Amino acid sequence: MIDVSGELRRLSDLDGLTGQAVEAVLAASGWACERRNPAKEWATTWRREDASAWIQGDGPVEVEFTLWFREVADEWPDVDTYLDDLHDAAVAELPGVVAQLESGAVGARLEVPDEDLTGGMDFIDHTAWRISDKVLLAGVKHDDTETPVQLVVVLCEYGTKFST
Repeated sequence: MIDVSGELRRLSDLDGLTGQAVEAVLAASGWACERRNPAKEWATTWRREDASAWIQGDGPVEVEFTLWFREVADEWPDVDTYLDDLHDAAVAELPGVVAQLESGAVGARLEVPDEDLTGGMDFIDHTAWRISDKVLLAGVKHDDTETPVQLVVVLCEYGTKFST
């Protein structure tokens, strides 16, 4: 699993998370543009190794790094058991990502808040921090039965809701 703490350090140093600024950080960090949305002035989807990044919103934007991704297989005899296994596998990966972030380029700047920083988003498990005027969250999500189980790292401006 790739380490995105360098990108997060540069992103957290930005005065504001604009699409163009995030695009510049990702391009400078070796991420390959995967798709451009014609309605945006910046590329929205990026890839590096087995991870993806997604710039969401208009301004300020949110950056979501998907580090672990497994599809839900409807053909399994017991989908519920399969989902539970996927949830467990993703949650087992989360402590490693949290440790990587806490010991990485942004580690010394992470603040553990007394408040819930999820903005109402439902994560299977997560850890969240404040960093400057932003929120950094590492979490496992599964939005519905038709979507994959994912381990994501998300950065957004403090006070905005996650759109993931």
